[in-house]
Amino acid sequence: MEPQTESGVTSSFSLKSDISELSILAENIENFGNDNGISDKAVFELNLVLDELFTNLVSYGCRSGSHNFEILLKLKDGLLTLWIEDDGHKFNPLEAPEPDVECNCEERKIGGLGIHFMRKMMDSIEYAWEDGKNKLKLTKNIQ
Repeated sequence: MEPQTESGVTSSFSLKSDISELSILAENIENFGNDNGISDKAVFELNLVLDELFTNLVSYGCRSGSHNFEILLKLKDGLLTLWIEDDGHKFNPLEAPEPDVECNCEERKIGGLGIHFMRKMMDSIEYAWEDGKNKLKLTKNIQ
């Protein structure tokens, strides 16, 4: 999963397919942000997107509790890139429909906001299904 690394700061970690791992995810993002001078707003947005994404992948994408998620963060020249790889069910978030965020709260269907947040808060999203794995690349300009 690891891309070619020229220069820049990288961090990688693994998570089990368990909702209890959300605290580890948030801690890793916050530590990476603090260590690299990333704004609190950008760290909040990253945590929101990854929390929603991870929750959905664990809840709907995993065939069993034995899956792992590999996450790699790279910061170079003000561009933060995140690679997320898992071996759950094939799921391309780019094909998911936009949720209706304009309707009355009581009428709005549950779900779909994680992908909505990802589309709104990230600058680019790429998805590939390779070697039986979901591979998601998210980028965010943090300058």
